Amino acid sequence: MSGNLEMFTTRMRKATRKIHSISDAVVNAKFAISLGDETVWGGGLFVFYHIFGYLEDAKERLKMSDFDKLFTHEILFRKAAFEQDLDHYLGNEWRSLPKSLSLENYLEHLQDLEKENPKLLLAYVYHLYLGLLSGGQILAKKRRMFGEKNTSPSTYVDKVTDFGTTDISQLKNDFRQSMNEIAEKMSEDEQNAFIEESNRVFLMNNLIVNSVGGQNKVLYSLLYKASAICLVVAGVIIALRMHK
Repeated sequence: MSGNLEMFTTRMRKATRKIHSISDAVVNAKFAISLGDETVWGGGLFVFYHIFGYLEDAKERLKMSDFDKLFTHEILFRKAAFEQDLDHYLGNEWRSLPKSLSLENYLEHLQDLEKENPKLLLAYVYHLYLGLLSGGQILAKKRRMFGEKNTSPSTYVDKVTDFGTTDISQLKNDFRQSMNEIAEKMSEDEQNAFIEESNRVFLMNNLIVNSVGGQNKVLYSLLYKASAICLVVAGVIIALRMHK
């Protein structure tokens, strides 16, 4: 691989660093206090299912060689895994749940790209699937470690973040290499447009993450539990002082 090919992914990383950092902060803030709440987790899966599902369906519709190239391994396909997780967390009726306005706008934007400049959909494929292989794995580990309902040996294993025995590091390397090889065929203007769209990926991700409900419920629950513990401790302290 030439230096120019390596520089394209580096350029993307640098150009999206600021919004990417904000996106990471948004995701962590939204889900850190909700690791043990299945409804909130399911809500996050729900919004991203529609995006991942759209991209995988678009690959089949478009029959573009670059799409085939970027999906370097069949294990990257996550639509069925999302559906299994959603059945578990939200029940069999999750398909009838309403979409938020931000999710509808996201999907409409993807539809516009598919009609006008389908190659830019690859920006969404690259960043979303790479994110699942990176931050998604971290979130999955946190859920296993800290999730209140994830302490039993028979606990349900999230399918969307489970890649079995696949070497994740190698999968990410292959994924980046494919992206670089695709970029080699782009003009400078096309590369710039791709990087501009990459920033939009993170912005739109932030909007749909913010649309996920239920975090306040979890926060209030945690505060209620903390308050109850404080009252118990205070009661014990008062009782001890009275009996001195």
